[in-house]
Amino acid sequence: MEAHNLQEYYTFTKGIVYLFMGGALVGVTLFWQFLMGGKAKRDENKKTYGNHH
Repeated sequence: MEAHNLQEYYTFTKGIVYLFMGGALVGVTLFWQFLMGGKAKRDENKKTYGNHH
């Protein structure tokens, strides 16, 4: 990226930061679902097989 003036530099870096923040939001959401999904599946197995052991 070749910035000819300060305004172009700020616009470019601002766009890159927005992309990073969007990626972080999606990543944190998927990681949270991974963490909570594992617990829900473990509890589901406990309910299903809990009375047989």
